[in-house]
Formats: sequence, structure tokens, C-alpha cells
Amino acid sequence: MWISDTFVKHRVALLALTIGLCGVYASQPAALQPAAGAGGNIGIAVHQALYDFKLFSAAPSAGINAVRGKMYFEQDDTCDAWTTDRRFTTEYQYVDDPADTDASHYVAFESKDQRQFSFSSERQENGEMTEQLRGSVEIAPDGTAKAVYARPDDLGYDLPKGYLLPTGHTMDVIRHARAGDKFFSAALFDGTDAEGPVEVGTFIGKKAAADEIKKIAGANKNIDASLLTPDAWHIRMAVFPLKDREESAPAYEMDVIMHDNGVVSYARVVYKTFSVEQRLKALEKLPPKKCS
Repeated sequence: MWISDTFVKHRVALLALTIGLCGVYASQPAALQPAAGAGGNIGIAVHQALYDFKLFSAAPSAGINAVRGKMYFEQDDTCDAWTTDRRFTTEYQYVDDPADTDASHYVAFESKDQRQFSFSSERQENGEMTEQLRGSVEIAPDGTAKAVYARPDDLGYDLPKGYLLPTGHTMDVIRHARAGDKFFSAALFDGTDAEGPVEVGTFIGKKAAADEIKKIAGANKNIDASLLTPDAWHIRMAVFPLKDREESAPAYEMDVIMHDNGVVSYARVVYKTFSVEQRLKALEKLPPKKCS
């Protein structure tokens, strides 16, 4: 079904973009240190979170009555690398077709020296496996990089110069926000699907108000409010696939509230005929690792 395929195809990419890890330019080792000045040092929160998401709006032509589900997210620090684990369970209810239940699981490993990146993604529809992806990024001695898929084994993409890994994109968003920039664009690769890198245009809006941030946690004791740092911005991202790009319009857009520790406390994904809202339900710190 068009609705289901479109949403599932991009929803993991959404979280890779909006709830990224800590990283920097993958193909430019000289740029591994955070920018000085307004960019400053960026501390990324190591945490686990639970989000609910549901249909926010739909045009009559969308043919969909409801979307609801949950997403578990875990970001950890293994001393020399960052790891992420994201799990979705989603139910779709259509106007003229039977409901679907989908599940997906994405994990990634990103070394802090940016020389290693590996990913794994799986998707099930109504209990049956429909997609399995495995792969890594290989960097040549001359600095050029390629995404190489082990599953399927005949798939690979040359990555554009200056591309970002998901962690790097998150840090770049925060740097630009701190510097007062309003827009920047970057190529991103995360391995969440078989479509290769995307171009992400990021529009940085106003800061989130203190009462707005406070309302996100409210009286929910399952949310550690200390992770909802006061420096947070309203951000809109427009995502353009680079593979066989024909349209000037984005495949989808997303509105997020991103905090300066990388935590995303709210997100809304906007497609051509419908949108989906994601709200934070639980948030807590993970214990730090003992690193030598």
C-alpha cells in the first residue's frame, strides 16, 4: 500500500536525523573537533526514551484513518564509539483496506574517530520479514567513502564529499543553532533504508520557551526533566533523496524540538497528504561507562 510503504520507508530515517548520536564529519578527519565560539563543545546525552506517535492530520485523498505506535530509542557510549538502538511497532488503519501492523529495528555503531560505521535494519509486516539490511561505510586512503551493503550484497553508494553520518548531523544542527544560523544543507547517510544518502535542508527557528519545555514533561514521573535542557530550538528539516532525484519538492519534512544535548522532545513528520506526530512518554539517563 502506498501510505504504509511511504511512511515505513522514511520513519526510521526520521529518528536517525532527529535523535542522532554524537559525531562529526565522516570524510573530513581534520574537522573532528567541535567548532570554537558559539558552536562550543557539545555534550550529547546518553539516554533511553519511549515515544508514542499517531496520525496528526490527513487529507481525504490519503485513504488512511489512523496511525499509532511506539518507538523505543537507546543511545549509548562504549568509550570509543557511539551505539544506537531504535525499535518501532506501528499499526495503520485504512479507509478501504485491512489494517497493517509493522515492526522495525535499527542498530548502528559509529566509532568516535569516524573511521568505522556499521548498520543493521530489519522490517516486518504483519509478522513476516519484508526487509533486511546490513552494511558499513568504507573510507579509502584518499578520503573518498562508499556505503557498502552486505545484505543485499549487490548494493552500494558513493557518498558525496563532506557527507555526514547521523551523529554528525545532530551536532551540526546544534552548532548552527548556537551560532544563530537560520539555514544549512548537508548530505546524510545512516543506512536506515536501501535508498542511499539524502540531502537535508535544515531551517532553525526560534528557541523553545521555558513553559513550553516544562509542559513536555508535565507531571510525568517517567520523564527525567533534567535531560530537557533549557536551550532548545524549533527546527524544520526537508529531506530530498539523492537517488534518481527528479522532483524539487522534498519527499517529506519534519518539525522537531531539539535540545542542545541532542535530545528530541517532540517531532511531527509531514508528507504530501498526511502527517504523523511523535510525543515523548519516558526519558531517563543511562549509567556512564568506565573508560580508561
